[in-house]
Amino acid sequence: MEAERARSGSPTTAQPALARSYGLDSSAGPATVSRPPAPASNSEETIGNLFIQLQRLQQEVMQLNGKVEEQAYELRRLKEQSLERYLDLDRRLAGSGAPTSGNTGESTVIGMPDAGSGAEAAEQPGEGDAYRAAYARVRNQEFDAAVAAFKQFLERFPDGRYAPNAHYWLGELYLVLQPPDPEAARQSFMLLLDQYPGNSKEPDALYKLGRVHYIKGNRERSREFMDRVLRQYPDSSAAGLAGEFIDQNL
Repeated sequence: MEAERARSGSPTTAQPALARSYGLDSSAGPATVSRPPAPASNSEETIGNLFIQLQRLQQEVMQLNGKVEEQAYELRRLKEQSLERYLDLDRRLAGSGAPTSGNTGESTVIGMPDAGSGAEAAEQPGEGDAYRAAYARVRNQEFDAAVAAFKQFLERFPDGRYAPNAHYWLGELYLVLQPPDPEAARQSFMLLLDQYPGNSKEPDALYKLGRVHYIKGNRERSREFMDRVLRQYPDSSAAGLAGEFIDQNL
């Protein structure tokens, strides 16, 4: 009897073994049933939102970089246009009566005051030579040296015949220096307008002030100066340039 019981195995020992084979252990208490994994925590949602925000910020940075590149291109274009313009001003402003020396054929880049705009200052001894020397620096594209030369000219001849010309050229030159100085250019053009009202270079100075304010990011002030050119000097060459500038930029 004992041998037969041993061969058949005890039910009490077989049941736990069978339970263990199915992953159930009665000795460990009630059987546990495996469950599906818990849903993702809120941290995953937070990370997803942060990722989206990061993508948006990256896109905004790219857009800002694009605007900076556009402004840099616009500044280069304006400088190139300014350089081209003042290098051939002699042809555009024919008959302006510049001081000449020998057969150079150079005419003044800025005309003298029109009749009725006040008495024209007499040329002082050495003034014409000093002005031509400074202007030669411009023609040779020696811009830093030209700035120094025109400043020295104004120190020697603050009330000279070509003082308005020197102020105008300083304004032009400040726009093509590396780096450019729009504020110094603005001050030079304003000095011309304030100290020499009615000078024949006034429409060009107004036009340049419009461009300077555009470079500085003040489109409203830029439009004001361009409109002044069109309103006060509709037949001037500066008026044509102002109209084109408004159409293209304002």
